[in-house]
Amino acid sequence: MRKIKNILILAGGDGSRFWPLSQKSYFLFLGIPLLQHLIEYFGSCTEKITIIINSSDVQMINRFNSSLKFSLIEQQANYQGQAGAILSAKNKITGEVLILNAEDFFNFKVLIQFIDRVDQKDLDYLCLAKKVDNYFPGGYLNFSNNRLISIVEKPDPEKIPSNLVKLVADYFKDFNQLILALEKTETNRDDQYEQAINAIIDRSTKTNYVLYEDYWYPLKYPWHVLPLMKYFLNQLNKEIRVGKNVKIAKTAKIVGPCFIDDNSIIGDFTMLRDSHIGKNCLIGGYSEVTRSYLGDNVSLHRNYVGDSVLANNVLFGAQAATANFRFDSGNIKSAVNKSKIDTNLKKLGAIIGSGSKIGVNSTILPGVKIGKNTYIAPGYTIAEDVEDKKFIFKRKTVKNIHNGI
Repeated sequence: MRKIKNILILAGGDGSRFWPLSQKSYFLFLGIPLLQHLIEYFGSCTEKITIIINSSDVQMINRFNSSLKFSLIEQQANYQGQAGAILSAKNKITGEVLILNAEDFFNFKVLIQFIDRVDQKDLDYLCLAKKVDNYFPGGYLNFSNNRLISIVEKPDPEKIPSNLVKLVADYFKDFNQLILALEKTETNRDDQYEQAINAIIDRSTKTNYVLYEDYWYPLKYPWHVLPLMKYFLNQLNKEIRVGKNVKIAKTAKIVGPCFIDDNSIIGDFTMLRDSHIGKNCLIGGYSEVTRSYLGDNVSLHRNYVGDSVLANNVLFGAQAATANFRFDSGNIKSAVNKSKIDTNLKKLGAIIGSGSKIGVNSTILPGVKIGKNTYIAPGYTIAEDVEDKKFIFKRKTVKNIHNGI
């Protein structure tokens, strides 16, 4: 495969739908930030990598231990969304470009087929599309007489134009033409980028798509951490990868694949299965952690954590547990922006933000999210999401109660 002149990676999103987790482009998998994984993959595919980031992420990305060179552009504060990120690169990229999302992970070998299609057809625009069985809040391909005529962003679930969702893997022959289309586009919806693509499709007959049929892991919602974690763990081939100074009790049981980062302790009679453990964690005696992601400095003691994501500095008191399965065996739903989203998961535990503490004998019901720096007093059943910086302490089951002190 020839090298693409430019790859532009969009990593400047605010990630509000990712709450209570944050900085999804820098989420660690096997001890390496997701964005660094992408840089390593794309290094052999392009002459130049440019990354759009938030100003708050400059220090974080400068810590990357990568031999590959890349250019950074800070997304301008007055430029919002994907369109704003791309406009931030005006006059800094010329010629052909492949635009990718830092939070979309797929089999990048498809880029060989992708670039071959561009060269064979001399295309002005080419996108990657995947069939979906369930509604996904993204851009859908719209056809007329088998010809791609537009991208419809987040259509009504009852009015989707096809079952093909566009991944953020967009090739443009001329980046300046995209910039001009973005600058001319006016819209009241969050679809300026898609409308600019539609303008290019309207005036060119040299547009097409590649049907992609392999794995795809979008990191849009917090529960998406779990399938992406599973992908990286599967690269270990059932191995148990252990970092420096890790201590594992002789009576602990670990079933791979598992990743345990530096300085963590796995206590007596603990069960650990198919999980990703960060640095400086204490998995205390008689705990079970299964199919879960734990950040750095997480402390457990006699707990069950299943199909859950615990961010950094989370503490569980003794006997606290995450429930991960509905009695009616139905899909688990989770609230996002006051709407219930079907996760399409039969098993999903809790998503807990950094710095939170869960009191002894508390239970968190399936799909519930706990905000950052929130404290749950002992003995509670948490049935609804709890906001950041709350202290739940009244002596009754909490449902839609957010008490702060």
